[in-house]
Amino acid sequence: MKYIFLMLTFISLKSYSQYALTPFADVQGTMLREIKYEDVKGSPYLSDNWTFGKVTTKSGKQYVDVPLKYNVMDDKLIFKHENGNQMYFVEPVIAFELNNLISGTSAKFVNGLPAIDHYNALSYYEVIFSGPISLFKKTNKVITESKEYGSALINKSFNTTLNYFALSDGKISKITPNRKAISTLFPSKEQQLNDYLKKEKIDLKNDEDLKKLFAYLN
Repeated sequence: MKYIFLMLTFISLKSYSQYALTPFADVQGTMLREIKYEDVKGSPYLSDNWTFGKVTTKSGKQYVDVPLKYNVMDDKLIFKHENGNQMYFVEPVIAFELNNLISGTSAKFVNGLPAIDHYNALSYYEVIFSGPISLFKKTNKVITESKEYGSALINKSFNTTLNYFALSDGKISKITPNRKAISTLFPSKEQQLNDYLKKEKIDLKNDEDLKKLFAYLN
């Protein structure tokens, strides 16, 4: 239950707490020695652009309007200091938000979930829905190599994969977001699930639709 409590505490905040600080008020960081992938097509980041957002540290402090980048491959959050340097946070970050100025929404990420596969309590997950049965998305990036037929040139690129996880009663499980898997999570609501999918024309490959579905079933 402590995992759910952490997530609900973070997600339900509608105004900045007494710990909310202006950017760099007392934030401490260590210099980032960025690895250059000059021969690899693509990027290790969720987005190459700096995105303003909010950060919550383990001690409960919150930093707002901080320029952030999430390195998916290293599973690390970095920020851009006012002096222009790219930095890691010294204090552990338990949650952060990345704002989307176009849509007016934000993507929320948390760690502290139970270990599964090769992920641990330090791994960040995007929150799709938080409730009695929560849904998370994990974005992964790995470097893949390919070679055209008859060519000695090796092409390298970042390959992105997405995995979804459900959390209930402190237990986490990997799922494929389809009708069968979701009905297993909500065994007593199979008819409601079928009716809702038909009525609302839910696209199970769309995160916003998945959020609506889990909100309804919860």
